[in-house]
Amino acid sequence: MIAIVERGNSRTKLCLFSLTGIIIDVKYWSQFILSSILDEIPNSVKHIRYCNTSKGLESVPANWMEINADSKWPFELNYSLEVGVDRLALVLGAKLISETLPVLVVSCGTCLTFSYLDSKNIFQGGAISPGLSMRLKAMNSFTGSLPLLTPKYEQDISQKTFDTKSSMQKGAYEGMIYEIEQRIRSFQRLDKKLKCFLTGGDGPAFAESLESGIFAILNLEAIGLYAQWKHEQNQ
Repeated sequence: MIAIVERGNSRTKLCLFSLTGIIIDVKYWSQFILSSILDEIPNSVKHIRYCNTSKGLESVPANWMEINADSKWPFELNYSLEVGVDRLALVLGAKLISETLPVLVVSCGTCLTFSYLDSKNIFQGGAISPGLSMRLKAMNSFTGSLPLLTPKYEQDISQKTFDTKSSMQKGAYEGMIYEIEQRIRSFQRLDKKLKCFLTGGDGPAFAESLESGIFAILNLEAIGLYAQWKHEQNQ
């Protein structure tokens, strides 16, 4: 088996894969607790891959292989090496599932990210903007009167609102919907054969509200990290 540990800003995830790429188990933690993660990794696991996109600097066991932009990737980068490794893993996972290029991955997490792998197999970056919770927190932090809200994922189709809270929820949620849809159209003008993927912790909350033709995939980052491991084995 292969264990893949994804440490993000909002949560940590452990995915256990078979050597052939089948997901066996998935575990989540709201914080990075090394002892808890180690308890969930079977002794039979020979390969542990670690992807850290948070600010956490705690050390991990020596047998954990940390993946970064300098690792071996089966595509070119037209981008700074400061790129978040999660974005590289996402486009690789999308490429593996799609089997064709280009691909665009929309990740709805702490931030809303767009990651583009073009038809020539070159990672070309894409936009980064605030995620849903961050938008609501920003309205509270930078004003004197707007409340701090937790996201509401179901919005009425009417454009009418009746109080400040509903106005904020609609603005944050539908603002993300409009941004995603418009940016996808912009990428589609580059290549009509583009395949779009939606993922991230908030991804399922946006899937039904978006136009058809977007593939909502869970564990896409882990799938990409598995594919990166597979690529290294074949070098």
